[in-house]
Amino acid sequence: MKDLRVVLVVSTDPSDLFFANQLARRFSAVAVVVEDQAAAPLGPRLRRTVRRLLSPWKLPEHLRGQRIIAEHVRRTALIDREGFGEEGYQLQLPPGCQLVELSGKGVLNRPETVERVRRLEPDLLVLCGCSILKKEILSVPRLGTLNLHGGLAQRYRGVWTTLWAVVNHEPEYVGATVHFVTPDIDDGDIVHQGRPELGADDDPESLYVKVVRLGVEMMASAVAGVAAGEVKRYPLEERGRLYLSSMVTPEVLARAWQATEEGVMREYLADRDRRDQAVLPLMRGVFPPQGR
Repeated sequence: MKDLRVVLVVSTDPSDLFFANQLARRFSAVAVVVEDQAAAPLGPRLRRTVRRLLSPWKLPEHLRGQRIIAEHVRRTALIDREGFGEEGYQLQLPPGCQLVELSGKGVLNRPETVERVRRLEPDLLVLCGCSILKKEILSVPRLGTLNLHGGLAQRYRGVWTTLWAVVNHEPEYVGATVHFVTPDIDDGDIVHQGRPELGADDDPESLYVKVVRLGVEMMASAVAGVAAGEVKRYPLEERGRLYLSSMVTPEVLARAWQATEEGVMREYLADRDRRDQAVLPLMRGVFPPQGR
């Protein structure tokens, strides 16, 4: 396993740092590339602020949205801290593993980044939470690129997919997909799919913690399969709806927590056998559930 040169590419989110810590140790990773997605130019943010100030009739709506976001951040921070521990907040890389920190829009696809990754001579890129990679960087690793997607791609593609499954009252579709990466979004060949064990007291963020922890085990299995030359690939035969970051408004966040408080998890668990009949036939490379 140590002969496989693995380079991890993640964002600064606690879930992704936890993922990087776990996988870097298990596979003696050559490097961890951390993309700071929050680093954006001041100009657009300042222009948005000015527009809001010039529209005072929207101020109450804006303030309500800010309160919802603040409450969401408060809740998720507590759950993430408990679920990921210190490994979600500080990289603890093994000896010999390089740390490459990048920031800026589109930084992963810049020519200088592609060349920097090329010099690492990776056999395999392993992704979690980073921006979409283009063909130039995807062509670098000898054995391809694997991604952990926090959803079942036949139903949910894109981002915030666990939250959307709660909003849509479909917790049966909470799960993870490990797949090979193409320049498109979440549509490469599947290696593993899995769903965590769900509880009546779960909420959008505790579900996501479970998905990530399960995803770590799924990715470890997938990387081991690649190293052994025994990985199985399943084409994505049905592409789920694509969810974008811009679709997550304060109202969507409020709906997710409201659905939780109104018992969306209890409703599913009371009718689990019937509702799972629509999900299980879709899944490929099924991984044992974990996380009760």
